[in-house]
Parts: sequence; structure tokens; C-alpha cells
Amino acid sequence: IVEMINPKIGEKVLDPACGTGGFLVEAYEYMKKLAKTAEDWDLLQFKTLYGIEKKPMPYLLGMMNLILHGIEVPNLKRANTLTKALNEITEKDKFDVIITNPPFGGEEEKGIQDNFPASLRTSETALLFLQFITRSLKTGGRCGIVVPDSMLSSGGVCQKIREQIITDTNLHSVIRLPEGVFSPYTGVPTNILIFEKGNKTKNIWFYQLNIREGIKAYSKTKPFEFIELEDIIAKFPNRIESENSWIVDVELIKNNNYSLNIHNPNKKNDYSHTPPAVLLKEIMATQV
Repeated sequence: IVEMINPKIGEKVLDPACGTGGFLVEAYEYMKKLAKTAEDWDLLQFKTLYGIEKKPMPYLLGMMNLILHGIEVPNLKRANTLTKALNEITEKDKFDVIITNPPFGGEEEKGIQDNFPASLRTSETALLFLQFITRSLKTGGRCGIVVPDSMLSSGGVCQKIREQIITDTNLHSVIRLPEGVFSPYTGVPTNILIFEKGNKTKNIWFYQLNIREGIKAYSKTKPFEFIELEDIIAKFPNRIESENSWIVDVELIKNNNYSLNIHNPNKKNDYSHTPPAVLLKEIMATQV
């Protein structure tokens, strides 16, 4: 995500749900290569990377992680990002880059929900984070965010938020990750959304990442590996279409209730090799 977002020296980078600081560490390591002068290093050390974390233990681990990687005074704050009302976010509070993996399935109390527009209130933490992010990006700002599968096609408030992102930003890329990428911590299927603030979406590049050959599922002993992302990183700059990637016009998405749950049209169905449990899950999903 950091490579695709390509943060530059002089830009402010935020992870509003930073956990133990993984995204910020990766951004720091990436941007170190771009720092050429003493002024660049000063910016990178003190005025570039910002994080917010609600829970005390991840916050402490995040501070330690950043310090051990060479950030002398980490700009981490222990707080609930969602306590700030959207209408109180001003230009000085906005960022050039937001990279994050917010918590899935959490529930926020009514007092937190009241910080958001009445028509977009929900207890789902990830949906509230998406609203915070779109509001907190500067014009021209970029975001890379991990979201669960349910956010691609659910109705109600979720559909309205997808419509808002597609209308108010350029949601140009959706990367569909294979199930189990975050095993053993969670088995929830996930996706990466990449969007820019300032222009409306015209079309979306989808990339379907399949589980690597030789394994049936990711686990502690068979984890997801960075090498599996190399083809995505190579194709992303020019949004190349291939067996695993395709482009969809935004009008088709609008006409389908802004659903982003679009399967790879280039993949041939091979039901003879699909496990029964997976087949049943796919059949149930089409009935929703």
C-alpha cells in the first residue's frame, strides 16, 4: 500500500487507527530513501508521520516500534479518532496521505455516532473511519485502506458511504485479497481501496489476487508473503488489464447500487475443483 500511495517528503501522513505502527514504520522506511538534505530529514523525523490509537497496549507497542526504527519523537496520540465531529475538521487538520487498516466489526456508542451526519450514522467502526478519512484528506490527498468484503456490497448506510466515496473522490483501484491474508488473527476476507480526493471516479481498476500455488489456505506456518504482491505493484501505475485485472466503468457500478463486489470476468469458473463449503458460500452470497 505504501509503495502504491508513494508518499513524498513534505507530505503529512496519518494512520488514524495505527495499532502497533506498522503502516507508519513502512512509510518511514520508504521515505528514508527520498530524504536528501538535512531539511528533508528534519521534516521526516518531526513533521511527517502521525498516528492515533485508542487502546493502551497497541499504543505503547507503536511508540516502541517507531523509536526502534529510528523515529526519535513519534507523533502518536492515544485517543479515539472518531470522537472528533466531522464538521469540526478544518483545513489545518487535513493530511496528504492516509494509510490504515481500521478495526472491522467494532461497535461505536451513540455519542460517537452523533459526530457524523444523521443519514450516515452507524455503529460499524470501519464505516465511520471511512467517513473520517474522506473528510480528513486534503484536495489531491491519497488514501490506501483495508476494508472487509461486506463493505463492497452491503446496503443501507454502507451503500451511501460507497456512493459518497465514488462521488467525492477518485476511487481508482480496488484490490481483492484472497481469504485468510490476515490469518491467524482474522479470517475475514479483505480488500484494499485506493482513492484520491479532488476528482470524481470515472472508472475503477480491479485486481483479483489469488492464493498462491501450492497451498490451500494461509496460516501461521504458511503466511501471506510480500512476493505475492509484486505483480500488483508492477501493473498498478498504468492500471494494466490482464488475466487477474480489469477496468469497470463507474456507470455500471452506479447502476448496480454502487456495489464493488465485482468478480473477475477473465476467470473461468471451475466448479469441479471448488470445495463444497466454498460453493455453498458463493451461492448464498448471490442470494443476498
